[in-house]
Amino acid sequence: MSSLERKATELRHLVKDIIDQIHIVNAAAAHGPHAELSARELMLVEHLGDSGPRMMRELAEVLVLAVNSVTSTVDNLERKGMVLRHRSDEDRRVVRVELTESGQAAYASAVKEKQAFLRSMLGVLNEDEREIFLVLFRKISRAGRTRVDSMESSA
Repeated sequence: MSSLERKATELRHLVKDIIDQIHIVNAAAAHGPHAELSARELMLVEHLGDSGPRMMRELAEVLVLAVNSVTSTVDNLERKGMVLRHRSDEDRRVVRVELTESGQAAYASAVKEKQAFLRSMLGVLNEDEREIFLVLFRKISRAGRTRVDSMESSA
């Protein structure tokens, strides 16, 4: 086994560990003081909080689901008072989804939980190590994104 292969295996285990930790933080955020949300609902609330109102088609792309599957998630969030739907006056088929005040509060709570978790991770590093880590993480992220983009375009 080459050195690169051993490092890739170690990275796979480290990434899995970090993802598992993030899932625990997501579960805590989803069951925070504002709402009981599923993981999918939390992902949608976070996306809307980060990017603003979106069309159902865009939400389906983010969740990697068919639009009809996203409809049930949005239905649930609407029942919980987290989102509102608005139909376009020009084209009634176009539906935009946006966070309500309760949805904004759930978003803020989730982001606060995640930021605390990320601060604790970065807190074990000194300032120089943090900067090096972020530079390397950006570079790895770009390389991964390039690979994923090429996989998506060939599908």
